[in-house]
Amino acid sequence: MMRRGWVWLIAGLVVGLTAGLVYTWVLKPVAFYDTYPPLMREDFRADWVRMTSLAYGNEGDLARARLRLKDLPPDEIQSALTLTLDTAVASGRPLPVLQRLAVLAQEYGANNAAIRIYASDEVLLFTPTPTSAAMPPTPTPTATASAIHPTPTATAEATSEPVPHVVLPTPTPLSPPYIISQTVKSCLPEPHIAISVTESVTVTLRGRERRQINGLPGREIWLLWTGGADHAFTGLRPAQGSGYADFHVEPEQLYNLYIETPTGAPVTTLKVEACTTKEGKSGWSSWLIVLLATEKR
Repeated sequence: MMRRGWVWLIAGLVVGLTAGLVYTWVLKPVAFYDTYPPLMREDFRADWVRMTSLAYGNEGDLARARLRLKDLPPDEIQSALTLTLDTAVASGRPLPVLQRLAVLAQEYGANNAAIRIYASDEVLLFTPTPTSAAMPPTPTPTATASAIHPTPTATAEATSEPVPHVVLPTPTPLSPPYIISQTVKSCLPEPHIAISVTESVTVTLRGRERRQINGLPGREIWLLWTGGADHAFTGLRPAQGSGYADFHVEPEQLYNLYIETPTGAPVTTLKVEACTTKEGKSGWSSWLIVLLATEKR
């Protein structure tokens, strides 16, 4: 009797499983539908925005990008576009891709230092003037009596009055806003130039004053070379320091470094040339320039 019960139980399981498969595969199969992006989960929506922005960065089809981002929450779009641009900058994406990503982020109201840099026409249209380092300094006119006073006339000679001689003080040249406090040259497979802008501040610790070096974020760094220019802002890579910025550069090129404005004499001139690494492999000279502000900024 017990054996017959087991037979009926197994038969019922087989019949139920078969009926379930017939229902799900034949009578009521699963239907797949394309989902609507705003109905996706939040992390999936962020991936959707990121993929859309990268597609626009490579294709440049703004109308298609707008259609793909339609009805998504604006704050999520701004956040995802900003993060995508920062990641693209850190990974060294081509300049046209970075510019399109910045334009798309600006289209949706996002705004930060990277967006302002790469959405600006100056990145491509800026034409550097001849190298300022080669320009001789403007000569300071020497004060002489003839330059300040008119030549004594016959009237002055007749009265025999002495002509006063005025000596103007030589103006003391102003110190540059930044000075180079450290230069580190290394040999790497891919050349780059890194800048760290710092300031020295006085802090009080346990009743004693001490000097402390802090990074300065938001400082604009310019590199000019023959036929081109590029700029960046410090602080976009917090892991490297709040005063840090870097550039991917080309071998066998001479670069002039400027801080805040690409005019006047450069802070320094750097050359990227061939070198040999410690392992005996071929590489290119790379630089880390540490700048120190000469006054509180």
